Amino acid sequence: MVESTQQAPKRLLDVTDLRKYFPIKKGFLRKQVGAIRAVDDVSFFINEGETLGLVGESGCGKTTTSRCILRAVEPTSGQIMFRSTIGEEVDVAKLPSSQLRLLRREMQMIFQDPFSSLNPRMTLLDIVGEPLTNHNIGNRSEREDRVADALKLVGLRPEFMRRFPHAFSGGQRQRIGIARALVLRPRLIVADEPVSALDVSVQAQVLNLMLDLQEELDLTYLFVAHDLSVVKHISDRVAVMYVGKMVEVATSEELFAQPKHPYTSALLSSNPQPDPRTRSERVVLQGEVANPADPPLGCYFNPRCSYATDVCRSQPPQLTEISPNHFVSCHRAEELELPGVAMAKADGIG
Repeated sequence: MVESTQQAPKRLLDVTDLRKYFPIKKGFLRKQVGAIRAVDDVSFFINEGETLGLVGESGCGKTTTSRCILRAVEPTSGQIMFRSTIGEEVDVAKLPSSQLRLLRREMQMIFQDPFSSLNPRMTLLDIVGEPLTNHNIGNRSEREDRVADALKLVGLRPEFMRRFPHAFSGGQRQRIGIARALVLRPRLIVADEPVSALDVSVQAQVLNLMLDLQEELDLTYLFVAHDLSVVKHISDRVAVMYVGKMVEVATSEELFAQPKHPYTSALLSSNPQPDPRTRSERVVLQGEVANPADPPLGCYFNPRCSYATDVCRSQPPQLTEISPNHFVSCHRAEELELPGVAMAKADGIG
């Protein structure tokens, strides 16, 4: 038998049992009386060079998860294994500050709001060059050259570096934010809803720019979003969160066509279809989102799930691989046939 010469993809990031609890304090002495489980036992991985889309309702823990990975927020527990440039795996969650500073050259973030994320009193040279200054990379002339290169990468002219952010449109400002993230030449980019504040036409331009940069620079993305059309356009795999829990992870094509968790199916049905001739049955969830400070027993989704049984109300499900690269946290995942949506063939969003 001839062995395959194709190499298995290398994991750049491997998150295991990640938790982030925010304490609830009351009384004059500020005694802790509980905790908000913003991220509750989350596990996933990202292969080198791919895009993992992280989706879910507002407040489900997407942004907290992404900030824990960068240690912008201190995780309560769990492992965040990152494979550095030299091939060594390090646990970001346990790194001391001195070593974390060096690792942050390889992990950068693109923020959601291109207006508030840029200092209006700083020029583009100062904004994009700030990471270089903070890491003591090069002299001023060399930093100017690096900033000029970064601006050209995102489609902006180098002579713009003497201007201030107010002189640019929303789409251009987000390109500045992308340039700032790229100037250190990182390997992992965490994009926290990078196009949600932009017009739809500008969204497509920024998304296509990110795809081009990924191919050119061999970047890996964790793409946090709530817009499923955007996620479908850019992601290789998709992870779905609900009340701090990871409920399903699969390739984009499989997750959109054959979801295995009832919450994923309901989420997909809420996404409007671009073809007016296409009619889809909307799954309307009853009840309220579970309280992360006082979640229900068993599966957190069981009070809103029409497929829930006694085991769902008493035993929490585990994230299990039910088919190659398709992980689901549901007791009935293998027996349910749930509706999905067709993957779009067009190059644009939707």
